Amino acid sequence: MPNDVSIVELDADGLFALVSGGNRLRQDTAARYGTSADIFRTSSCCLPSLPSRPFQGSINDYIIQTMTQKFHYSDRDSIVRSFREAGLVVVQGLIADDTQLDQLRNAADAVVERTRSQKWPYKRTVGKQFPPWNDEESPDIWGAQHIMHPALAQPAFASFYFSTPMTEIVGLLSDMSPDEHTMAGLHNLLVEPLNHRFALSWHRDTIKSNVDEDEERQRLASKALYGGVQWNLALYHDECLFVVPSSHLRTRTPIERQITTQALNSPTCEMPGGIPATLAPGEAVFYDPEILHRGTYDPKSKRRTLHGAHLDCRADISRAGGLLQHFKPCGMYYAQPEFLRTLPVDNPCAKRMVDRVVDWAARATGSGFTECVQEDI
Repeated sequence: MPNDVSIVELDADGLFALVSGGNRLRQDTAARYGTSADIFRTSSCCLPSLPSRPFQGSINDYIIQTMTQKFHYSDRDSIVRSFREAGLVVVQGLIADDTQLDQLRNAADAVVERTRSQKWPYKRTVGKQFPPWNDEESPDIWGAQHIMHPALAQPAFASFYFSTPMTEIVGLLSDMSPDEHTMAGLHNLLVEPLNHRFALSWHRDTIKSNVDEDEERQRLASKALYGGVQWNLALYHDECLFVVPSSHLRTRTPIERQITTQALNSPTCEMPGGIPATLAPGEAVFYDPEILHRGTYDPKSKRRTLHGAHLDCRADISRAGGLLQHFKPCGMYYAQPEFLRTLPVDNPCAKRMVDRVVDWAARATGSGFTECVQEDI
């Protein structure tokens, strides 16, 4: 029997199964032929569209193709549908032209050189997944923090972060109005380590891995409102982010729970159903912060990927710790006049986005919410 998929369907138990030659394959039969039909748990609301003609390839190939489709930023309906169903979507056309891409690449290289030469202290160091980071743990880095800080004098980053296409897309994906709800979040740079192959463990960003199933279900439901959106934009080819599509809509399977609670961070650790979000230069992947995901870092491949989040001012103030833990070393520089002068003048929403997060941070600090409930945002 060939290891091909003629059609993909959802069975009564919410599992992907295969049909080949008109005969339904049992899940155990499918598994013997190298597919992963027994681990793609989902619900009917997030089932990928069935192929209009027989699909030749493995179930993994089909899931990757349907769950990581790429859309131009003007195709708003497709972008929103894919994001809500899969928990991620790849968007093209957010960078205006090659000139802007070159500006961002040059700015990124300058920040990396400064960070690696110990002239920029805000970094992510190899061997540690979440803040705080410092050189005592490792001199090698996998990221640079606070790239919009006025001390770096790289206005290209703020110009992109606050650009109209970006604020429009994040608003659509999270039902946020840039005029009323969207807040500025973090904007960082992900890079390749010089000497170490490194990987993060599989995780959700603000839900602890050791919560029981009931609490996980409750927290996922509460995060569905005003959770904001996270994104990576590749300046060079990037296939470092791995995700489990639609996992933001459900609790973890037993094997997912085992992998996340054991914090397995070997670069070779695979999650059933995990797929790469492959990006060409200039493409961005937007993803739900609670989707199961991980990043991998290979010193052999140059990486300059912008990593950011746009937040929602309607979120509960207790969520502010995830943001404020990153600002502890440098302070809330978004309030500084030097930073405000870097905001693009062609997007009047930019100043309001900054004002909201400065106010939100001040209220959270006054209420004692300065530590993240778990990890990253």
